[in-house]
Amino acid sequence: MISVIVTAPNAARDLHALLSSLVPAAADGLVRQVLVLDGGSDDGAHELCEDAGADVLETTLAQAAAGARGDWILVAPADLRLRRGWGESVAAHLEAGGEAALLVDASTPGGWLAKFRAPKTAGVLLRRSAIEGLGPDVDLERLRRYAGRGPRLS
Repeated sequence: MISVIVTAPNAARDLHALLSSLVPAAADGLVRQVLVLDGGSDDGAHELCEDAGADVLETTLAQAAAGARGDWILVAPADLRLRRGWGESVAAHLEAGGEAALLVDASTPGGWLAKFRAPKTAGVLLRRSAIEGLGPDVDLERLRRYAGRGPRLS
């Protein structure tokens, strides 16, 4: 089971779409917890998260990861658009003994060339211990570099 940490400063519109795409995976038992990092948004994000059952935290990514319930964590920007069926892809990756991976945006083009281009928008799936090992100042970009050579899931 995974915990999802969403980085979402003033991103209520994007956050709504991402939270909606997490619902099927939560119903299937893959997503156990959703934490939204918010540095004082004033755009209704708090109310949206409350309605969706997500916890809003005003803390660092490292602190949120340390308090997460799942052994695996998906760190996602609020504007990540997940493809339909993303949960099955992630579940299969984890069942196969997966490693850190990028979860690419639905708008990311496919094909063989895509393997060589860094996706513009991607989430990072990795073990909680990996985040803790990167130190207290870890951010999403650093996590993307960490997982960048691993598999890309969609």
